[in-house]
Amino acid sequence: MGTKSVTTLILMGIVCFISQAWGFDFQEGRYEITSTIQMPGTQPPPVTITRCMSPQDPVPDQSIADPNCRVIDKNTQGNTFSWQVECDHDGQKMQGSGKMTYHGDKFEGTVKTVMMDQDGNMEITTAIKGKRIGPCQ
Repeated sequence: MGTKSVTTLILMGIVCFISQAWGFDFQEGRYEITSTIQMPGTQPPPVTITRCMSPQDPVPDQSIADPNCRVIDKNTQGNTFSWQVECDHDGQKMQGSGKMTYHGDKFEGTVKTVMMDQDGNMEITTAIKGKRIGPCQ
């Protein structure tokens, strides 16, 4: 599975579940979001995107939401949201967990993903940081 596919799967898990917990200390605006993936056998470069985020549209990219995933646990403590998820993408099974903490004009967190197939499991850890870079335009 390519790095771009792995990144997309990880972001899908984040996108699907952060929106259900929004209500944190959050400042609306344009955000720069950087994801750094650690996976066996390769160290892809960090991926940085910018997105306008608001209380009504708080996730980095709604277009990659995945109906093949389900939340099996979620928890909110203060400004931190954590979750566990299971996905099945046409037989490609994935389990994941994540934790995001929001601080007004920035957020940070970690997502751990285990992709399972007949060749063995692949564990991926993604560190995510976002910071507000200005108003939405």
